[in-house]
Amino acid sequence: MFSLNAYSYNGIVSGGSPKLHVPVQPASVIYAQFDHVSGFAAKANQAGISVSKIHILNSLLNQVISMRTSPKPEIPKPDTSNLTQSQLDSLIKDYSKQVTSSIHAAQATGYGLAGAMPEPGAVFSLNV
Repeated sequence: MFSLNAYSYNGIVSGGSPKLHVPVQPASVIYAQFDHVSGFAAKANQAGISVSKIHILNSLLNQVISMRTSPKPEIPKPDTSNLTQSQLDSLIKDYSKQVTSSIHAAQATGYGLAGAMPEPGAVFSLNV
């Protein structure tokens, strides 16, 4: 079984690796050549990935790459200079609950993070 996780296509999205190579049935090799994903003939005892799944993966990679290269809208940062320490702690706890509930919801629906889980503290950058 061939497995795709976050580390498999990280180089493509960041611009490092030109293509992701995946096994397909030998008869489908010619149909499995896309911009970011390329199929190669699977070994005799190896199950290949379907061309439709490769096409979907290629489309998703196109979207991610276009999102990374498009200009990002300027999001105004909230003014926290007039907040007390307890208000800041409450704000951090609220954001932490939102991130945790989003991760649990993603895992429950089957759309969890593939590869590495985020580590605590990696979401926020606090300068005191």
